[in-house]
Amino acid sequence: MTNTSELARAYLETGRSQIPIIDAHTHMGANYGTSLSIATADEMIALMDRENVACAFTSPHSALFDPSAMNRELEDAMSRFPGRFYGYFTFNPNYADRFNARLGDILTIPGYLGIKLLPGYHRYDLDGPAYDDVLDFALAHELPVLSHTWGELPYNAPKNAEGVLKKRPKLRLIMGHTSPGEAEAAITLAKTYPNIYLDLCDIHRHNGIVDRLVNAVGADRVLFGTDMPWYDPNYCLGSILFSRISDADKEKIIYKNAKALLDSVPHRRKA
Repeated sequence: MTNTSELARAYLETGRSQIPIIDAHTHMGANYGTSLSIATADEMIALMDRENVACAFTSPHSALFDPSAMNRELEDAMSRFPGRFYGYFTFNPNYADRFNARLGDILTIPGYLGIKLLPGYHRYDLDGPAYDDVLDFALAHELPVLSHTWGELPYNAPKNAEGVLKKRPKLRLIMGHTSPGEAEAAITLAKTYPNIYLDLCDIHRHNGIVDRLVNAVGADRVLFGTDMPWYDPNYCLGSILFSRISDADKEKIIYKNAKALLDSVPHRRKA
């Protein structure tokens, strides 16, 4: 069947998205044992400029895997490129006291958007007690929480997300990767809790996933995410542009939903 999308047609003609992109799930910096074609904030900005990526929501590899680094690399990038990088404060539950002591920085350091959790890598259940303080802080300040989720694995499966949401039904939770392997369980959870967002990071490779998510929960709660610099944004963009949803819904996923999420964070409105 011929694709009638004007957005897709324009991309094929120009090689560039005609609407700005907000990439709501990225990283930056070197990663142990991995060769990345781009890694630094400067390299990412150059790629973003080429591909019309207005801004990226990010959590550096250093913050994810080195508790001594805290979030300093992120804060440097947000300072150097204001309006281009917005940050998720990465929280490691194995050093909860150290990270809890810095939660207030989210409200005072320009550029912070929300909180990032990585239960599978930190080997701690998403619904475990060491996350209580940070999740309560997020709920109190209406901060979005982006958590790595992955199906059929311990620590961050949909059942763990459900454990969090049963205690905090109004928490704005972004299910990073939409739990590949248990995507249907993630969709069911999103139908139950209206504050859940499903992100396309990495799962965009799954055939028909964009249509599946939009048909199940609507386009308003689906976010564009790439894991950049692991993936080029254009790779994920194709799964949206050439899906069977409307161009209006494509624009929501590519830009409008993330922009609305950014604008809705109370401490940012006061800045």
